[in-house]
Amino acid sequence: MLESLRTWAAPYGGDAFLYLTVLAVASYAALLYFKERVPTARLRRFIRLAALVALPFSVLAMETGGGQNLGIAILSLVWCVIIGITCKNEMSRRSE
Repeated sequence: MLESLRTWAAPYGGDAFLYLTVLAVASYAALLYFKERVPTARLRRFIRLAALVALPFSVLAMETGGGQNLGIAILSLVWCVIIGITCKNEMSRRSE
């Protein structure tokens, strides 16, 4: 099964794309599990941290090669947006 995933992910960045996908899904699952216990200031920090992580990943992925690493760039930007939206929704839920 892992070989079929590697074959599927080869055009999008190969193993690095798979590892970043697992990391993104795991971090999002952890955020969903812990978001009610995390203080609002730390949620704001998560938004900034997600942007600081996604920006270098996307720039490096676009600089290192043509279309092969484009999947890594898109994955990191989508991850950043999803983390930001989740944190923003939790902060607005608390302020109500």
